[in-house]
Amino acid sequence: MAGKKSGSERGGWDSWFEFLFSCLGSMVGLGNIWRFPYVCYKNGGGAFLIPFFVSMIVCGCPLIFLEIVYCQYSNLGPGKVWVVCPLFKGVGFGMMTVAFVVSIYYTVIMSWTLYYVVSSFRASLPWSVCQPGLRSLECQEMVNGNDRSLEFQEMVNGNDSFTSAVSAANVTAPTISGSVTSKLTSLTEAPGGATETSVTDKLSSFYETNEEAYWFQGVLNISPGLGELGEIQWWILVCLVVVWVIVFLCLIKGIKSVGKVVYVAATVPYLILTCLLIRGCLLPGAGNGLYFYMVPVWDKLLSFQVWRDAASQVFFSVGMGFGIISTLASYNKFHNNCYRDAMILPILDCATSVFAGLAIFTFLGYMAHIAGKSVDQVAQEGPGLVFVAYPSVLSTLPLPQLWSVLFFSMLFFVGLDSQFMLVQGVSTALTDCFPDQLRQRKTQVTLAVCFTSFFLGIPITTQGGFYLLNLIDWYIASFSVMFIVFLEVMVLAWIYGTDRLFEDISAMIGYQPHVIFKFTWRYFTPAFVIVLWLSGLFNFTPIGENNPGYPPWADTLGVLIGSLPILPVPIKMAWTLLRGQGSFQKRLSRSLRPSPLWKAAVEKGVMKPDRDFDDCGEGTAMSTAI
Repeated sequence: MAGKKSGSERGGWDSWFEFLFSCLGSMVGLGNIWRFPYVCYKNGGGAFLIPFFVSMIVCGCPLIFLEIVYCQYSNLGPGKVWVVCPLFKGVGFGMMTVAFVVSIYYTVIMSWTLYYVVSSFRASLPWSVCQPGLRSLECQEMVNGNDRSLEFQEMVNGNDSFTSAVSAANVTAPTISGSVTSKLTSLTEAPGGATETSVTDKLSSFYETNEEAYWFQGVLNISPGLGELGEIQWWILVCLVVVWVIVFLCLIKGIKSVGKVVYVAATVPYLILTCLLIRGCLLPGAGNGLYFYMVPVWDKLLSFQVWRDAASQVFFSVGMGFGIISTLASYNKFHNNCYRDAMILPILDCATSVFAGLAIFTFLGYMAHIAGKSVDQVAQEGPGLVFVAYPSVLSTLPLPQLWSVLFFSMLFFVGLDSQFMLVQGVSTALTDCFPDQLRQRKTQVTLAVCFTSFFLGIPITTQGGFYLLNLIDWYIASFSVMFIVFLEVMVLAWIYGTDRLFEDISAMIGYQPHVIFKFTWRYFTPAFVIVLWLSGLFNFTPIGENNPGYPPWADTLGVLIGSLPILPVPIKMAWTLLRGQGSFQKRLSRSLRPSPLWKAAVEKGVMKPDRDFDDCGEGTAMSTAI
């Protein structure tokens, strides 16, 4: 009896706000900061918000509602909840795989931000000054007598024609505009100019700005390509250890501890973003940045690519396919108003993306102002925005250390929320699969997940780790996530049925939602997802085609990694059918129906006493007479 009891003691949220902040923290990630503003600007500014909001209504909101519904109803996470349709148990395992793989490299990105936070406490921001060993063309002013770059002097000393050519360029101060690069390039190409091969080779090994040199050489110490992983960068490894220790301590008591931590981790980024927005609005050029960001370009709405980018942004912003929302919903009380939650969360996610864009583009407008460029010439996305472009702006402000600490701390907290939920999703799936063995050992399970992910992330801290991280992210997003979500929607809407879903919702909240959700789940949302997935495959380009540093075998490795989350689906299908009894038709029919183990949870968020499980996805119904 004790064993049975332990198998049903799962826990839950102490309040609705813990669930809300946890969901918000998982949905609001680095993509809201470094991708959405650029995608919005590139695709028509304010006009892009129309396809973005339409995509959120047609795809984002129904998917969030669906994932909350079936996991809240059963109080089971994605590792176990697929007793709702045993043939597709592999979908849950696929979600677990995605969450686990992403958690491995996500912490490495957080370690980069942590390193920048620590570096911001120096007397001078290290990326704002020339340092021996860092190759930056900005530091060429050494030629005119300002001793800032020993490395550049060493380069030019070996070639008199190059020295005189650079002096003739008459650039006496660091520049963001790239005039140094353009003048040197034209010089080496001109007849009679400094055309020596050695000069060209040396010039190509230099970075245009101090920020680029510090990021690629000082922090990453990046190798020529994926084929040369090189040495582990100990400073990144130390930061990675610190990140994983923080994650483990915050999850040490599972959902009980993370529910308290998110009150801080989910709200601090908003406070910092507000401070950055206010400061950014006071800078010259901020208005131009906001103009480029928000003013609609209506012609863009006629482009299919704009709608595709909007759909992709919504899809990955709400975190579908990772099993995170499902995991968090499985800890809800049975009568929690999931209908309300499915309306609130998309609104908060959209508002956060737009708000983050305001803060980012005020500073990009200022950057364009001091560089003498237009905003479109300095706008970037991804690591180039937060580790190169933004630091170059922060270093020009009064009290640059303060603003740098605030900015990179904001990035760290944004990533921390998402990482909590990724690890919690994997841990919950494991304890749901093996409740009698693991549920009383939640701390050990969390420690094992953290240590395994840390160990697998060590190769990404090497000199070639940047290439490896991009490879994993490129193929995981392209191949598996959307396909898993498509299967999830199709199985629940067509096999389990929307009528059953509406009955389950009515049992939880006392009334049925609007009938439009039946049509979105059956038709609009799956069509939306499959079109998005297929268009991505048809337009897919191997990572090595447009990105240097990837050998031919890198794409094969990427496809293998991207296929990992999909493999559990056919494997579990075959396993389920082979283990069944009777004819193949009977086994197939039985595996498409909900298992006898699929039942509603009681109000307090624990399983009914007439259900228990002996392994992941299989079980035996227990008698209520104990």
